Amino acid sequence: MTALIYFFIALICTFAGAITGMGGGVVIKPVLDMMGDFDSASIGALSSITVLAMSVTTFIRQVGKKRSTSIAKLLALGISSAGGGALGQYIFELMTEGAANAPTIKIIQNSILLVLIVCIFFYMIFRNKIKPLHLKNIVFYILTGLVLGILSSFLGIGGGPLNVAILMILFGMEIKEATFASILTIMFAQIAKIVTILIGGGFGTYNLSMLPYMVIAGVLGGLIGSLVGKKISGKFTAVAFNIMQLAVMIICIVNITTNSLALNA
Repeated sequence: MTALIYFFIALICTFAGAITGMGGGVVIKPVLDMMGDFDSASIGALSSITVLAMSVTTFIRQVGKKRSTSIAKLLALGISSAGGGALGQYIFELMTEGAANAPTIKIIQNSILLVLIVCIFFYMIFRNKIKPLHLKNIVFYILTGLVLGILSSFLGIGGGPLNVAILMILFGMEIKEATFASILTIMFAQIAKIVTILIGGGFGTYNLSMLPYMVIAGVLGGLIGSLVGKKISGKFTAVAFNIMQLAVMIICIVNITTNSLALNA
């Protein structure tokens, strides 16, 4: 029964993540925090590997499509996000070594995520009134990928909502173009994070008992989401994006409250 619950959590989150470019991890991570069955490191690994399975599946399904952004710029974004992913995992490991307890780590992660989601939510509502910068230089793509990779890996969320909003603001991408670029960034960042964990000693101390079920769900979510994504409009994608953000806000608030109470008990 437990395995089935985790399977459906991963399936629903990655399906929605593939459609919106949010990646799924932005929901999986706080949901697993709320369930409380795993420590922060294990949750980050479960979320990252599941999101990687989804992003690879979605990327393969979409890779042949014509893009308004050049291949060179997309690759610069993806490769630099890999460097950010490795750095973000390193920062997370330093923080877990210095933190006194698990609730502190979860409060920090959920608080950062909540602030980011609130900012992005209001941007998506008022985005028609905000003029994109339309940056062209490839250096900006490299710097953007690096920052997004760090946040993606450190928070264990994939980084989807932040990716999509930032790509729209900085480079003037339409939401579907930003969705693809976000999936690419997520994929590179999560590969780097996993490689960093392997180099640093592997997954021996992680509880990955639910991983097989969640990875299968991640692949299915990516497949179904990419098929559905082809048939829906950019307007519907934006609505789904905002609904997911509201759900994440509520979950983050619950997690911050619950862990704060546990910390003060």
